[in-house]
Amino acid sequence: MEKYPELPFNNINFKEKKFLLAHSNVGKHMHQWHERRRLAALSLGYKITNFNMSDLHPYTIFPYLDKLWKKGDKKLLALYEALGKKIDECDIFIHYNGALIHPDFLSQFNKIKIYHCADDPDASDVISKPVALNYDICAISNPTSIGMYQGWGCKNVFFWPLGPFHYQDELDAILVDSSKRNIPLVFIGSKYGASKFRFIGKYLGLYKKKKFMEQIEHSFPDIVAYGGNWDNGHIDDDLIPELYANSKIGLNLHNSLGPINGRLYDLAAFGVCQVCDNKKNLSLVFEEGTEILGFDTPQEGIDLIRYYLAHPEEARAIGEAGRQRYLNDYTEKNIWEQFFARVEMYITNNSSI
Repeated sequence: MEKYPELPFNNINFKEKKFLLAHSNVGKHMHQWHERRRLAALSLGYKITNFNMSDLHPYTIFPYLDKLWKKGDKKLLALYEALGKKIDECDIFIHYNGALIHPDFLSQFNKIKIYHCADDPDASDVISKPVALNYDICAISNPTSIGMYQGWGCKNVFFWPLGPFHYQDELDAILVDSSKRNIPLVFIGSKYGASKFRFIGKYLGLYKKKKFMEQIEHSFPDIVAYGGNWDNGHIDDDLIPELYANSKIGLNLHNSLGPINGRLYDLAAFGVCQVCDNKKNLSLVFEEGTEILGFDTPQEGIDLIRYYLAHPEEARAIGEAGRQRYLNDYTEKNIWEQFFARVEMYITNNSSI
């Protein structure tokens, strides 16, 4: 990893520096999410601008990106022309979501470069691994992937939580008294699906997601579920806050090694008692057993849901503890404060982990 060249960052105020965050997330809701996060950073005194790359080019994994770059694809070069102008105007560049930027393009800019990805390790070989070493700092949203980055040779690597996708401070007003919530079990997400960029045959090496979800549906016919392959279909993002605010228990499931998805933070933010897979890793984000409930096998997950539906006071305590942890560590401002503190430490010390 290169030393930071000709950038006099020592003993300066980082709030005087201009940050640019370029992301490849798509959809109205995700664009609004990034804008809320930007406003949170501004409220802390940091100068940050967002750039939405997906407006100019669709998301693609590195092997395809590399081919487009080498053949001089006009659409990709148009993106890079627009992005390059924005990078020229910033002091510190954040590449969010890990895609669409070829390292050969980025190498021409003498800036501090920060890489972010919410790694699903099954896909890291075609997203993060080919590019991560070209950045000065890696801010990673899957805490179980930190060692993987260090194994690649990345030096300045730290955990940057995603935070909730559907919660905002002003939504406190819709929170329902947990003793009066009327939805026993909720799940929002694909019933069977996995990423279109890879094939995931196993689920934690124990079972397939499809089979498990069929077991859940059979065991809990009152489940309120939305997303691909569910009878209810998809739900509008604007309706999700009220749904979570009225739910007692929330199921969370990953396609691969977590904990890494928006549900992880959404359910906690709304005070929902969360039952989640990847049990052994959950305490990297929430304390397993007190702020979140983890399981390793399908039957263990089903048994947990049954138990806590039958013991609502205990479920309520888990949900409230998860919400308190969210308020302490994972609000948008909390996440930015931790991010800027880490970045400033690495840059001013020019150190490695």
